[in-house]
Amino acid sequence: MSALLQRLRAISKIQWLALVLIVGGVALMVWRGSNLLNNYQELNFAIEHDFKSGHPSTDLMRPWMTLRFVAASYGVPQKFIYEYADVQPRKETSDISLERINRQLGLGEVNDQPAFLVTVREAIELYRANPVSTGLLEGHVEEWMTIEYIANSIGVPVETIFAELNLPVADNAYTPLNYLDDRINYSGGLTALQADLQKIVEAHGGVRRPPQQRP
Repeated sequence: MSALLQRLRAISKIQWLALVLIVGGVALMVWRGSNLLNNYQELNFAIEHDFKSGHPSTDLMRPWMTLRFVAASYGVPQKFIYEYADVQPRKETSDISLERINRQLGLGEVNDQPAFLVTVREAIELYRANPVSTGLLEGHVEEWMTIEYIANSIGVPVETIFAELNLPVADNAYTPLNYLDDRINYSGGLTALQADLQKIVEAHGGVRRPPQQRP
């Protein structure tokens, strides 16, 4: 034991720093690899079930889906979902699976499904029956968003946004911006598309009304 301690003390600060950087780098690679795999799974699922046509069935929701993927795919503002579920909005929560959120909250299962997934499904169905504008929770346009998601968040018809962008609506409203840019070859690329959408968000703002709470 004493020999081990002596060896550890003999390691210089530079060596310790290098070791920390290596470990941190490996952890970052694992995290990014996991995110890429999840994004690939979500993309394939969306293509297989034709999410780009809009209004997918809530029965297609899966525990491995992230909250932001669900919000974008169903065109429901994250703020609405968070408030309905009575969960504090956090970026890290948005990026993890519904199943993991369910575990973190200790919610258990309902009919052999994570209870949080069931709650999110209820939120989406309520929103479809009574859509409300909550404002863009994220504050700025991000590449994972769809134009339908942005339109619903700020309370502006999706047709209005496409008209201001001078783009066709057909099969484009439910496509994430980073994939939409590839399809339409937007002048200036994804950065320009996000910037132009941000201007629209700031110009229109949207009416903000509090979402309904769960009974």
